[in-house]
Amino acid sequence: MKKIISPALIMFFLVIPFVVYAGGRWYDNGTLHSASIAEWNRATYANKLATAADMALSSPKIKTKVKNSGSIDTLRPFAIELVSCIDEAAAGQDYGNTEVAEVAAICMISMGW
Repeated sequence: MKKIISPALIMFFLVIPFVVYAGGRWYDNGTLHSASIAEWNRATYANKLATAADMALSSPKIKTKVKNSGSIDTLRPFAIELVSCIDEAAAGQDYGNTEVAEVAAICMISMGW
């Protein structure tokens, strides 16, 4: 008895691993740590979120909350809040070569982190 594998099934097994890999985890692959505000404004939301997650973890207060919760997802609301703060501060502004890290530090201080 001859079994035929459908082309759709083959494509499913070939494509799905790449889609999952390309998606990655929300906190991975942030590249804006030393970017300028102009670069931040052009970046994808995913890149901003992953970078903000790294920056938020630099706060001992946030790092302790994440560690105590046992879940990296505890970090997500803080990263989202930091992205919003940086976006708001950077909206329509010409900061020249001002680095995102500087604005992020001001945001974190103003939020009491």
